[in-house]
Amino acid sequence: MGDEAIDPEAAYEALSAGARLALLRNPEGIMPPQFIGQVMTVCGNSCVAGISGGADSVPQMAVLQGPLSRYLSQCRCALDAWWNSLTPPLRADIRCREAIPDALTLQLPEHSPWAAKYTPCSHLLVHDYLELQATGRELM
Repeated sequence: MGDEAIDPEAAYEALSAGARLALLRNPEGIMPPQFIGQVMTVCGNSCVAGISGGADSVPQMAVLQGPLSRYLSQCRCALDAWWNSLTPPLRADIRCREAIPDALTLQLPEHSPWAAKYTPCSHLLVHDYLELQATGRELM
């Protein structure tokens, strides 16, 4: 995709499952080093703020920045608000995979960043979020 303006949803969907889950888990934090090169390839060099490493190499430590970072942060905010609005039994059902996540209607609380009644996140991103919740991996 290069350094030109990226479509954050398409960029997210072009990443491997591991990279997607790592970035969604912590969209504004330090990226796991094994995904930095992949993110740079998919999103362009300007989407990664290197913290260490040479100018011509893949940084050893980096933070996501730009459109993909903003998109993931906004979606996480909306999905976290939705998740927190669920009853504890429904959250437990999702974690135990007794509820079918694809069948859940994402009704967001009124204080969400969007006025619409649905999340603007991609279906894959919602699936990944529910996967993180179902597997019990801590979301930062």
